[in-house]
Amino acid sequence: MTMKLRKISAGTAMAYLLLLACTKKQAEEFKPSAPDVPGAKVSYAAVIDPIFKARCNGCHSAGRSGTVAWTFSGFSSVTADADRIKNAVVVTKSMPLGGSLSAADLQSIKDWFDQGMQP
Repeated sequence: MTMKLRKISAGTAMAYLLLLACTKKQAEEFKPSAPDVPGAKVSYAAVIDPIFKARCNGCHSAGRSGTVAWTFSGFSSVTADADRIKNAVVVTKSMPLGGSLSAADLQSIKDWFDQGMQP
C-alpha cells in the first residue's frame, strides 16, 4: 500500500468509529430540558409534555400494552395519576421500562411535581 492510501484508509476508519461512538440517545441527553435558571418554574406545556410524549407515549398511549397501568393522554391524565407517576419515575426510577431519563429530565419532572404541577 502506498502511504497516501494508508492515510485515506486510516482517516476513513477513524471517521467511521467516531460516528459509531455517539448514539442518538446520548446526543439527546446533552440537551437539558430543565430551565436554565435554578428555581425557575417548570410548566407542563413547555417542559414536561415533550418529555412524556417522547418517553411515555410509546407504551402508555391508547391501544398500547402500558395502558393496563396508566394511559397517557396529556396533562389531565398525568395529574390524575400524579402520585403513582412520581413514584415510578422520580422515586423508584422504574419507568421508563428499558430506558432511562437524563439527569436534567428527571430534575425537571421532580421540580414540576414539587412546584405543584403547573399546566
